[in-house]
Amino acid sequence: MPRLALHTRIIVLFLLITISGLVLLNMVFQAKQDEIHGAIGRMELSERLRSIRHYNAEDSLKAGEIMREYDAAKALLNISLGNSRVVTSVVLFLVIIASSLIFIVSIIRISKPLRELKHATDQIRQGNYSVHLPETGISEMRELKNSFNVMSRELESTQTKLLLAEKEMIWKDLSRILAHEIKNPLTPIQLVIQRLQERLETDPGSITDILPESVSIITQEIENLRLLAQDFSNYAKASQPARELFNPALLIREIIKSYAQNYDIRLELAEDLQVFFDKTHFYQVITNILQNAIDASLDAKPITIKMYGERSYVVICVQDQGVGIESKDLARIFEPYFSMKTKGTGLGLALVKKLCDANNAIVRVKSKAGEGSEFTLIIEDTAS
Repeated sequence: MPRLALHTRIIVLFLLITISGLVLLNMVFQAKQDEIHGAIGRMELSERLRSIRHYNAEDSLKAGEIMREYDAAKALLNISLGNSRVVTSVVLFLVIIASSLIFIVSIIRISKPLRELKHATDQIRQGNYSVHLPETGISEMRELKNSFNVMSRELESTQTKLLLAEKEMIWKDLSRILAHEIKNPLTPIQLVIQRLQERLETDPGSITDILPESVSIITQEIENLRLLAQDFSNYAKASQPARELFNPALLIREIIKSYAQNYDIRLELAEDLQVFFDKTHFYQVITNILQNAIDASLDAKPITIKMYGERSYVVICVQDQGVGIESKDLARIFEPYFSMKTKGTGLGLALVKKLCDANNAIVRVKSKAGEGSEFTLIIEDTAS
């Protein structure tokens, strides 16, 4: 036979106690009513007095006896009525107390496990899947806690598997990207070395003719490898920002010096603004955005860097007239390893986003394929 649910058991128990109390109360009332009816039966004073026709000494004795019986019956009636009221009050009070205690104990036994369950679900929501509830209490609560613990263990197992799968996927992607990026500079190095070996075997005296060019190519490709390693290292670093107030216009002009001879970069900078940012991070952000603009530019078209104040923020915009970004790719532009260029790791803009987040700044991008892109930085201009 299946067990009754908890709320059904509580209702049945309450009804049993209430009905039992009412039955007991009815029995008490019935007994008291019988007692009162008996007393009333002995109170037929008028009939008994009518039977007395002559008032002599014997009649007087009978009348006195009747009056005494009447007084005794009246007193008994009053006592019975008083007792009935007391018993009724006591029974009702006991019924109320018993019902209240049952409900209070039931509520306590139910609410405490529910509070534990709520706290455990909060832990689950915060990512702590190792939470475990003691399987105590009434049977329904034990079953509920057991189901919760099973769910928690399954979630923890699933999370572990997902993390392992994610790490494996990241390492696979990283290995693929590294293999591809390292292969690019190694190929020309290998070709140069093969050329030097062939010249050394066929015409050793003329090897000096191609040596400077070969050394230059090898040096350049080694530099490319160094920059590749630096990109990965910079992105992997989790350094805390050392934010400070400084004039961004001065630092932007310093950055532009190394590009000005080869590229048309136009500046429209408000000179009296300050930002609250890590200087090293700011250098990396501007450099990566500018390099991205240079790589995307077509036919040496100019790149414009604007800076102006807007309320309590400094806004920096880097505009190019390059190939632009397809709308379907805009949402992924800051993802690690995502790149639309034939060269590069896809970490430059991901690093920009990471550093902006660390410095409580905002980076946005607007672009249209074939018309260029605009990257916008929004940075606090005070220490507040």
